[in-house]
Amino acid sequence: MASLGTRDALTLVERNTAESRGGFSGGHAGDGPVVIEPRDQSRTRSSRIVIIDRRQLVGRCLAASLSEADRETSFEVFADIDSWKRQKPFVPASVVVLCRPDGNLSETEWAEIVRELAFLQGEAGAPPVAVISDGENLDQIVRIIKLGVKGYIPTTTSVDIALQALQLVQAGGVYIPAECLLPLLANIKMDEPAEPGDDEIFSPRQLCVARALRKGTPNKIIAYELNMCESTVKVHVRNIMKKLKAKNRTEVAYLTNKYFLREDSSLASVKVPAA
Repeated sequence: MASLGTRDALTLVERNTAESRGGFSGGHAGDGPVVIEPRDQSRTRSSRIVIIDRRQLVGRCLAASLSEADRETSFEVFADIDSWKRQKPFVPASVVVLCRPDGNLSETEWAEIVRELAFLQGEAGAPPVAVISDGENLDQIVRIIKLGVKGYIPTTTSVDIALQALQLVQAGGVYIPAECLLPLLANIKMDEPAEPGDDEIFSPRQLCVARALRKGTPNKIIAYELNMCESTVKVHVRNIMKKLKAKNRTEVAYLTNKYFLREDSSLASVKVPAA
């Protein structure tokens, strides 16, 4: 047993049983799974996170850093999934973390990940899986998430954020770093709000009145042509002036020319409503 991290708080426990030594290549003493846990064994650990990493030093440093930030969780490091599954007695994990050092995975490495995930997810009550990798390629992240992984944590992530990401995954959420999504968001073109068209500003009857006003047609003639009372025409004119913030009929004629740029194609196609 050797101290790691804060001397009074953490211990590094090496399990050198016959079952565990087979995990790391070589199988010599000191290569077995490692548990980073509080020195005070009387404290009940709320969860157990299993880290799968063939790189002993990197895996142990990661576990020690996470344990320093979260004293309530036990972090165990194994060389591969099979080593974890063979431990006696077997202790289930709250989250399994697969460490993939390569930023750009080859097809062979992808096939290995698929096999590992199938092994992990093939049992009832399987723990959620997170991946820690050097890569920040969005296509790779999306591909991994589609395989059922619940969290993708780049190695550039701080310890505190990585820990919170694992807690989110344990709670049933999905974590993808925001900075990895920025290129995708940057390529999304936001449609500019279109200027309201004439058919959105006015009712069909008001469109007909507005068209007549642009020609300088008197209210009495508008009423005759549109088969409505002159008093109704006055109400429509008043509402049109209010919407355009016009002070008189001259301003209405001017402002309708400005607003109704599609007069020939839009207003000419409006049918006169029945009275």
